[in-house]
Amino acid sequence: MMIDWMLVILAAAAALIALSIWRAHRASGISFNAFDLIMEDGKVSKIALAFMLVLAVTTWIVVDLTIKGKLTEGYFTMYGSMWVIPLVAKVVFNKSEAPTSAGTTTITKIESVEKTTP
Repeated sequence: MMIDWMLVILAAAAALIALSIWRAHRASGISFNAFDLIMEDGKVSKIALAFMLVLAVTTWIVVDLTIKGKLTEGYFTMYGSMWVIPLVAKVVFNKSEAPTSAGTTTITKIESVEKTTP
């Protein structure tokens, strides 16, 4: 069995990136929390966790296909659309309501008029 050195380098690079993220997470001077990538309202989000796992696996597949020279335009288009379409859909279809009047502050200017007697 022959070792694919490009995959070994890819695995080492992925491990280095993961180590860098973990060190930033552990550093006291940096306000980065790696768990924010998968948490929502203080709990693990199933969708965010699945999204991150699928991102990692599909990225690995695309890089592996690129290294082996087998990445086609179709594969690359599918990969790109998997990550762009949900973001565009969220921006286009996420219609948030305008704030109500209870949440706004009105500032009025009151001018004082001096009354003079003739």
